[in-house]
Amino acid sequence: MKSIVCLLIAAGFGALLQFEGVPHGLLLGSIVVTALFASKTGIAPATPYGLGYIQVTLGIATGLMFEAWNSETATTMLPSLGVLLICLTVQIALAGWWLTRGAGWNRTDALLAVYPGALAAVFDLLESEKASSKVIIVHLMRLLLITVLVSLLIPGQAAVAEVVSDPLTTGMALSAFSVIALSVLLGRLLLLVGVPAPFMLTAILITAVFVKSGWLHGFHMPEWSLNLAALILGVRIGSRFQGLGIAELARHGRTALVSVGLMIVVAAAFAEVAARWLGSDPLSLWLAYMPGAIETIAIVAFGGGLNVVFILTHHLSRMVLLHFAPALLVQVRRGPRQSRTTRRSCRRRRS
Repeated sequence: MKSIVCLLIAAGFGALLQFEGVPHGLLLGSIVVTALFASKTGIAPATPYGLGYIQVTLGIATGLMFEAWNSETATTMLPSLGVLLICLTVQIALAGWWLTRGAGWNRTDALLAVYPGALAAVFDLLESEKASSKVIIVHLMRLLLITVLVSLLIPGQAAVAEVVSDPLTTGMALSAFSVIALSVLLGRLLLLVGVPAPFMLTAILITAVFVKSGWLHGFHMPEWSLNLAALILGVRIGSRFQGLGIAELARHGRTALVSVGLMIVVAAAFAEVAARWLGSDPLSLWLAYMPGAIETIAIVAFGGGLNVVFILTHHLSRMVLLHFAPALLVQVRRGPRQSRTTRRSCRRRRS
């Protein structure tokens, strides 16, 4: 019951901010309400299928944009993807150096803190590895800082032109249902092998295939579905404040702010250089080089009328490169434990 009350209040406050003209008010308002609710009551609103819904919805909306995609567009994107690799390396190295040298963290916690994965991958990693509260605070700061920063700097479209959609025929409805079903089914299979944001990946690819085949021509995602995705995302981010006290946030907040700030500044610097070299939009490049938060970036990019396909292609490429990283981090953390266990068993055998 309390979860439902929190969701309703979050939706109401977010809608009010949206009505008052606050950029992406639904997303920001739901974060604020849920964070206060979770920190005061100790109860996190339950959204068991929320992240899957967010990924499938944003994936389909992105895949629909591939109707104008061609090989020339993909070729022009390759140099920017190369810049992304260098940018990602510098981001992780610089933020990790600050945490180990400047803040005195151990290497394992620093690696966990600077991992720029998708929302689902980060949360799964933190829960499975029982990461310390300071690592969780860094990731919360990253999600919040990126969300607030890009939401305020990229205003939502004040007046969105009405999109004339073709009538929803039985065939188109069946095609849309098939996309959803296949995205969930294949996403579950990818989830078993540890692929981050699997439902978004499958939804984008399957929708793109359907669009290119002409099975979804004229279909558009309804606006309410994207608004619901923004609401659920805000609630999921805000609910991570459950169990974190003010003193704890203040103690590790400065360190988190510096490390995340370094990664965002590096992204801005590389975006400026790449924009001059490639002749692209620096704002889209900056969002493309952001350290994670693909779900947030997608919602903000949709609301700001930016080149969502270009931006999310970079984020998906980053996640494909990093999808082995969680397993590697787990092994790094478990290595010393296994060594200690082996030494203890050897001692017992000798005795």
